Amino acid sequence: MSASHDESAFERAFHHAAERHERVWIFIVLVMLVLLGIGTMFYVVFDYGVITHDTVFHRDPTAVEREPAFRDGRLARTGPNDYAAYVVGRVWSWSPGVIHVPQGARVTFHVTSTDVLHGFQVQGTTVNVTAVPSIVGAVSYVFDRAGTY
Repeated sequence: MSASHDESAFERAFHHAAERHERVWIFIVLVMLVLLGIGTMFYVVFDYGVITHDTVFHRDPTAVEREPAFRDGRLARTGPNDYAAYVVGRVWSWSPGVIHVPQGARVTFHVTSTDVLHGFQVQGTTVNVTAVPSIVGAVSYVFDRAGTY
């Protein structure tokens, strides 16, 4: 009889200690999740440059079209083998449509949008830009191989 009494006392003590350890580990995991969430927010805001409240997002998205370079989208020669492409994304179209450059040319794409977010990508290259209304993103690429991109 005393063996079963000791066993139940042992079991009660064991379960009490186990519950305490479980609570401690649950608390540790919750603290780690909160710190991970806060760290992620700081990383996104500061590393990617996400700005939550700023006047840049309240600009007129059609203001870019009033600039001569973006009005119709164009390719401008900026050096002996350097070009600047001013690309504007609109619903269902990009301006300019087709761009011809010589092999070995370095092209800097200045990309923006007039209406909504668009994805601008030149197939077969590392050029991949999100076109944001009223914000100009820029990326450069050297076209070493002849071809159609």
